[in-house]
Amino acid sequence: MVKFESKELRDRAVLLSSIATSIVLMGLFLLGALLINTYAEEAGYTPVDIIAGCIFVFLITLIISLSLWPRVMDRLESREITKTVR
Repeated sequence: MVKFESKELRDRAVLLSSIATSIVLMGLFLLGALLINTYAEEAGYTPVDIIAGCIFVFLITLIISLSLWPRVMDRLESREITKTVR
């Protein structure tokens, strides 16, 4: 399933996966914040709060996903190796 020829390709895949994960989660946060502002009688969040929250969510999820994606890719590679050996 996942097989990388070089370390550079693997590092690039980890970085792109982490950025994609962070963008998706930031989008979910933004959607939630905008829905709360839309349906609440008073504005729950100011635009500055929403922007700061999006930046915070992006950075935190980027840090976390940069530590998790290499482990996920290692497991995927090891499963692929064990399938080909059997």
